Amino acid sequence: MFYRTRHSRDEIIECMQLIGERNSLAAIYRIKGIKEETVMKWLERAEDHVEQFEEYLVKEYQLTRVQIDALWTFVGHKGEKGGSQKKMQKELFGVE
Repeated sequence: MFYRTRHSRDEIIECMQLIGERNSLAAIYRIKGIKEETVMKWLERAEDHVEQFEEYLVKEYQLTRVQIDALWTFVGHKGEKGGSQKKMQKELFGVE
């Protein structure tokens, strides 16, 4: 998942950790100076390599299961705030 990225492996992992700690994409941009779109591309890549990525995070960076769960929840909602609530409103009422 790190192939052909312009940022270091450590920067990517640190951004994933920040998401795992429930930071927003805007907060990551303020903290790291990495665009929200870039972090979303990394999340999409991570989604394709879930098992490898989780093993790497647990081993190398000692993320807890709670942090990893928060990361995948964020990925599942593609970073939108109140993701499941918005989806439910759209399904029930046809509005976002």
